[in-house]
Amino acid sequence: MPQTTARDAVQEGPPASARSGAKRALDAAVVNIELTLISIIQGLALGVLAAASVEPLVQLQWQAWPYVLTGLLVVLIFWSRALVHTLSFIGWPLEFGHTFVYFGATLLEAVALSQVAHPERWFALNTLYAVAVWGLYAYDTRVVRAHAADFGTADEQALLADILRDQRVNTRFMMPAAVAFQGLAWWLVHAYPHAFIDRGWHLLLIGLTLLFSLNYLVGGVRILHRRQAWIVARHAQELHEA
Repeated sequence: MPQTTARDAVQEGPPASARSGAKRALDAAVVNIELTLISIIQGLALGVLAAASVEPLVQLQWQAWPYVLTGLLVVLIFWSRALVHTLSFIGWPLEFGHTFVYFGATLLEAVALSQVAHPERWFALNTLYAVAVWGLYAYDTRVVRAHAADFGTADEQALLADILRDQRVNTRFMMPAAVAFQGLAWWLVHAYPHAFIDRGWHLLLIGLTLLFSLNYLVGGVRILHRRQAWIVARHAQELHEA
């Protein structure tokens, strides 16, 4: 029987159990990085909103209050949706493109949140922010499909189907609708300032945005509630395989 040399052992590499354990550790590290990043960048966005909201709140500029409340919902939506995505499918290897889009989208978000007292600028910048979020959903769809083979069990397949369903709804309907509405709102305010600024009709536009944002936030909470058992089952399966 031939003897195994040191060179052969090096070529064979670590056993499958060691590779599985390393993969699980790297997945956990990436999730921690994502969660930390999400909290930091949305904390910065919230700080921008707080600074921009001081004067409207203290001086009782009530027409800006719906913008302040909508801005708070925007921060909560980004944070909660990103958290759900991280727990659902983010893992090793680290996707730099996904992370870079996070930074770009947050930059636009923060600039938009600074304009709570200027409706025309608010809607223009939120149009760009909606485009960035649309691109983020499209990019994340590619990430999910690239890791589809990792979802092997029945629970994992159910989780994958739910993730892809939500991605399709957002890339095909929700985000295009958000871009179209924010763009239309900007055009109306820009083209008809007397009606929409002087006479206060911009409040109808921000009121509709507020309702959409509230509904979208509740939808994200429901998604996490629906996926909880599947996410736990997926992590239990990974521990079992290790």
